Amino acid sequence: MKLFNKTQRITFLIMTDSNAPSAMAFALKLLGLRNHSRRELERKLLKKGYGTVSIEEVLEKLTSRGVLDDRTFGKELIRSRSNRRPAGKLKIGAELRKKGVPDAIVGELLKEYDSAALCCSAAEKKLRSLHEATDAIRKKKLEVFLSNRGFEWREIQSALRLLFQSSMDFEEPC
Repeated sequence: MKLFNKTQRITFLIMTDSNAPSAMAFALKLLGLRNHSRRELERKLLKKGYGTVSIEEVLEKLTSRGVLDDRTFGKELIRSRSNRRPAGKLKIGAELRKKGVPDAIVGELLKEYDSAALCCSAAEKKLRSLHEATDAIRKKKLEVFLSNRGFEWREIQSALRLLFQSSMDFEEPC
């Protein structure tokens, strides 16, 4: 009588393995490259083939030692995106959730996020590259650009109002 088929035996072996030192080494290697959320690191360890028991043990050790922290990860991701490619709260929130940051932490981080200022700076930077003939075309292109970056409509309108308040004065209005 056969108790398990081949796939079930492999799954059982993976789930019961106690390869925690190897999993810890792999997790530290990943964290050495860049910070990860707890869920993101868990997914990568599972994909690598480590067992759930080993993964949970590694994640608990890393969390208790302060090496793995979703709040710190979220702050770093926001800072990085804000400097390199500013985005609105909608897009940043979606990216944090996709990376596995819990909703409660996402909400806290987004309360501190100054989306309006980033919208204005992104609009200023984009405006320099727009050389169309009319302000109407520039405004429309900026609206689409900022909307695609996840900024809210009121932030977009505010930035456009500041940028186009005087017809040709585009020097540092925000």
